[in-house]
Amino acid sequence: MTTDLDRALRDALEEIGDAPPPVGVAPAVVRRVRRQGRVRVAVTGGALVALVAVAAPLGMRAVGGGPSDPFAAGLPTSCSLVVTAYSAADPQSPTARSLLRDDKTGEYVNLPFLSAVPSPDGSRVLVRGGEDTPTSPRVSGILDPASPDSVLWINKYTREEGAWSPDGKEILFTVRERLSDRGFAIVDAETLKATFVKVDFYAGGNIGSQDFVWAPGGNEVALTVSQSGGNEALADQVTGIRFYNRAGQLTRTLPATAPLYSGQGFSPDGSRIALHNRGVSGDPIKIIATATGAAQQTVPLPGVNEFIAWADDEHLVVRHWGDDRKGSEVRVVDLAGRVAQVVALRADAVNSNGVSVACE
Repeated sequence: MTTDLDRALRDALEEIGDAPPPVGVAPAVVRRVRRQGRVRVAVTGGALVALVAVAAPLGMRAVGGGPSDPFAAGLPTSCSLVVTAYSAADPQSPTARSLLRDDKTGEYVNLPFLSAVPSPDGSRVLVRGGEDTPTSPRVSGILDPASPDSVLWINKYTREEGAWSPDGKEILFTVRERLSDRGFAIVDAETLKATFVKVDFYAGGNIGSQDFVWAPGGNEVALTVSQSGGNEALADQVTGIRFYNRAGQLTRTLPATAPLYSGQGFSPDGSRIALHNRGVSGDPIKIIATATGAAQQTVPLPGVNEFIAWADDEHLVVRHWGDDRKGSEVRVVDLAGRVAQVVALRADAVNSNGVSVACE
């Protein structure tokens, strides 16, 4: 969704459905545009990735209300959400369990992992295991959905959560081990070869609490910069977002006042960034310009929310809790904060640590 031609072609493909593409259109272009037209986004402990697959809507309900009601009809959206995965479906259970939706049957498969995040083309799933102890450290691996009992484990740099690259060929990990160099590692999803890049992300007083995320195109990574509030009673203060190239060189810094938790914070065309203090009651989403960091818009949100992704250029996907923090649901809201769509979560996973949703 980066050019007018792509948008026009995608609209045409949606009209013809599964029929053959127009004569003269390259198959690679058709695959790319169809993929961009079916975005699946996932949040697992705050790490979001784009996923791709066909999914049928589930657990949706219509919304409506008066002009001052957050459920007043928002701008129309072609996004139709369905939950595709739950990470740590029951956080209170002593046994790790995540749920992955089978797109063919609509049923969920139990996976004995802390999280499960499919790649952009849906052919792989990034999973996490381990108990974060000396004898059972956190570890990430790649699972084939067709053979969920077989996992290729990545043997280095995987203590922190990983994030799929925009093209699904690589995985980004933040490296902040106590007794080693700090920076980020990029793992090739095919060979599992890891490339470590040293970055002093504590430079300039940054407390280093946020992870690196992919920037659009996969040629840069971004990192939220925060300063300590001074004591436990004061929240850390976000001061900016640093961008680094794949060699670890700082390319620029944008001013910011809220964190960027994942690459899905960038708008579909890459021109805007959605920033949010997740888990803070009533905190709005702040939209800034990618080029300058200039404030562009504030999206009001009642209750407690966690930003997931852009649904399209005019809608955002958030996970919403009431002020009592009991249960949650996924919402699509327009840039005025009005709810356009709601997706209910499974009763046995309503408190899961993370959810993945498909947006068609």
